[in-house]
Amino acid sequence: MNHACPTQPAVTLEVPPYPDNLVIVRLMVGLIAEALGFAETETLQIELSVDEACANSIAAMQENRVEETVPGVRVEIAIEERCLQIAIIDRGRNFSEHFERALPFHEGTDRTRKRGYGLQIIKTLMDEVQYIHEAGVGNKLVLTKYRSGV
Repeated sequence: MNHACPTQPAVTLEVPPYPDNLVIVRLMVGLIAEALGFAETETLQIELSVDEACANSIAAMQENRVEETVPGVRVEIAIEERCLQIAIIDRGRNFSEHFERALPFHEGTDRTRKRGYGLQIIKTLMDEVQYIHEAGVGNKLVLTKYRSGV
């Protein structure tokens, strides 16, 4: 379904890596999705996916005791008539192995474990999900959602 979303962000937000800041990101992303005409269900899917991605970033940065002088979680939002693309950027550890193992939910998905559903949720709810890790720079998780019927 690759419809070539924009690559330049129209909106950028950087929040300190604390869970209390997730509400700010959710509200901003939700308002933008609504303004673009996404259905309520799609808007909620986008909000949940971004929330999971940011929560994972914050948890990883706190686990690694990233210094407060390091920027927090950066959210870059690229907007086009037919899609919304959100990049979550952090200075956390490489999680490419976890990203590759996380598959969208399906009938045979193991639902008995206690943690680790975030990436599966994101891959299930979003149309496209890309992960890039650059040594010394950090992580970039790019979530894309296409509008139905556009």
